[in-house]
Amino acid sequence: MVHLVAEATETQLWARVAGIVMSALGWFLLIVALLVPKAVREEREDGNLEAASKVRRNGLIVAGLGCLLSGGGAALYFAN
Repeated sequence: MVHLVAEATETQLWARVAGIVMSALGWFLLIVALLVPKAVREEREDGNLEAASKVRRNGLIVAGLGCLLSGGGAALYFAN
């Protein structure tokens, strides 16, 4: 008799949990990256152009990490 529904192993379940956690962390970082333009604007208004460029660069790094984490988490979740 052939069973069409396979049971997931413990490793597969942990991989899915890790995928969910990674995706959640990635989305959190993307939300944080949405706040960066306001901080850059405030720094420019105060005349801190060097600080504004550092904040902008860090915002781009955070956005990149958020994309990588959310994509990697989704790939890990659906890889099973």
